[in-house]
Amino acid sequence: MYANDLPVIDFSTIRGHARACAELIAEIGHAGRDTGFFYLRNFGIEPMRIAQVFAQSCAFFALPHARKRELLLDRTNRGYDGLEAQSFHPGQPGDLKESFRFTAEPNPQQRPDPNVAWSFLVNQPNKWPSQMPRFREVMLSFLSHCGDLVDDVLAAVEEAVDMPEQWLTKNHAKRNYTMRLLHYPAIQGPVKDGQERCGEHTDWGTVTLLFQSGQGGLEVRRRTGEWIFAPPLADCVLVNTGDQLQAWTGGRLVSTPHRVRADHSPDAAIDRYSIALFCYADFGASIDLGEAHTSGAYVLSKLQATQKTGAVAA
Repeated sequence: MYANDLPVIDFSTIRGHARACAELIAEIGHAGRDTGFFYLRNFGIEPMRIAQVFAQSCAFFALPHARKRELLLDRTNRGYDGLEAQSFHPGQPGDLKESFRFTAEPNPQQRPDPNVAWSFLVNQPNKWPSQMPRFREVMLSFLSHCGDLVDDVLAAVEEAVDMPEQWLTKNHAKRNYTMRLLHYPAIQGPVKDGQERCGEHTDWGTVTLLFQSGQGGLEVRRRTGEWIFAPPLADCVLVNTGDQLQAWTGGRLVSTPHRVRADHSPDAAIDRYSIALFCYADFGASIDLGEAHTSGAYVLSKLQATQKTGAVAA
């Protein structure tokens, strides 16, 4: 089954009969090599739980701007950032989106070496809106369920590309994951030259889970250069592979550019909400990506290059 040329994979067979499981793993491997994007259905998180998270997200973004700015994103990459705070291309206007980022709560057993440049990105407290009593509980519970799903996805990817036994699992033990609630306000008029709702980019980690609440707009670039829509599908999560996984697989799995445009299409004329879980290998894991040689160093370099306000300070 496909949705606009992107495969829709039934993930329920991950714990089923050996043959069905093998077919599922082969599908994931093919999708990772082709576009790096695929949908999962029957992935084990109840639709009611996802709806609950979107309801809390919408309520957060509806807060007065002054209230949201009390939680302004800081160098730990946690908190709120507003419109035009991020730009994926130097010299281009910032994106027309706002977001809220959080991670798992600090674990005193996982203190990083204070001498590494990225140490302030891990094991730090989150920022929570005091006027939303259920927000923290709902978000952290959802983050945990998504982390469990990621464990299964990573195990499937290991088999799909014949990686050394549990290589991905072992290098994601600390769950250095960031969840990002996203709101793209409806475009009401002209925008700045070169401005997008989310500029063209690849994701920086190993895999990303993206939950879309029903509004379209996301586009994925095929290897031919053609842009195709990745529409929201009911009861599905969209999964894509990122830069770290592309590096670890020697390019066998691709990290594919994607974007949300700010044109005057019907999709751009309505508010868009999505929730992304960005999964990074443990920040001390060795990955060669340009001048970065660990997962944490790469994430830090990308934050410093793209975040314009509420910045991760150098």
